[in-house]
Amino acid sequence: MDTVTHALLGALVVRSVCPASRSRQPLSDRQRMAVGAIAGAFPDIDYIASWVDPIVYMTLWHRSITHSFVLLPLWALLVGVVLAFVFKQRSAWPFVTALAGAAVLSHILSDLITVFGTQVLAPLSSWRASVGTTFIIDPWFSAIVLAGFLAGLSKHYRWLPRLSLTVLVAYIGFQGVLKHQALSLAHEQMRRENLFDASATALPQPASPFNWKLIIDNGNRYAVAYVNLTGGYSATDDTNGFWNGVRATYKAPGKLSWETYRRFGDDSKNTGYIRALWANPQLDYFRRFAEFPVLYRIDNTADGHCIWFTDLRYVLPYMTPPFRYGLCRDNAAASWALERLRK
Repeated sequence: MDTVTHALLGALVVRSVCPASRSRQPLSDRQRMAVGAIAGAFPDIDYIASWVDPIVYMTLWHRSITHSFVLLPLWALLVGVVLAFVFKQRSAWPFVTALAGAAVLSHILSDLITVFGTQVLAPLSSWRASVGTTFIIDPWFSAIVLAGFLAGLSKHYRWLPRLSLTVLVAYIGFQGVLKHQALSLAHEQMRRENLFDASATALPQPASPFNWKLIIDNGNRYAVAYVNLTGGYSATDDTNGFWNGVRATYKAPGKLSWETYRRFGDDSKNTGYIRALWANPQLDYFRRFAEFPVLYRIDNTADGHCIWFTDLRYVLPYMTPPFRYGLCRDNAAASWALERLRK
């Protein structure tokens, strides 16, 4: 989820859970919302790590210790004590810490519902948890949060923030139902092809909660389809631009087009060579990050030779994949070097 939505959600949670009218503790509603907004955005401070090593940050450090249930009390205490001093309420630091804890928790939970994966047990474990009901930037999710936040700024209609939070939870539950429907389409395809050892995944997509990406994982072979559960968009031949790309990509459930991807490419002569490069220790972080790794492309130019990999979770026909990592060298005698393919 984007940081602005996290901040607004933190403020909304604090305003809903502990309004000033129901507590004898200091701080006005707006001060409490400020605590929630700052603490709600706080876990994304891990972005600073990208200045140290962008590749390791994106594949390992992001959403780790600052997004951990294990370390949540520490971050709540840190933010709570600092803000208690800022608001000149030093004796109220336990209360401010509790508010900050609720907001940090809202950040972790709202990242948990996306597909990126959150290391909720860091530093004890690097396991990434993901519910996968919500796209990382969801305009409907953000709109509900914004409406509740704006309502919380007013002294009137104090019940509106809680209503907004209730609607938000219901919306996420609705997305869970849609995910189940999307998965059933993938399972039907598996039965048709007798893929009894394969596994199916449904991933939320941009623009609409009804847009889903289906992936059938059959070892080193993937089958991918894009569905709009409402029946698809009106036909268009123009695929230029984001919205035209969306309309052309997501099909009605009965008109799905399944595309095959092979982890190490379609050229059987190069499969062993690419498989060996994929096992290179320099790609260790990306191997642990990628759930559906696949060969992206091979570049042979006058400047050198590169083998690029990506993760099918983030491959969309109308967007450049954000995660493209590979190995490059200037000539056959040179050593391989880890690189990130940029736009």
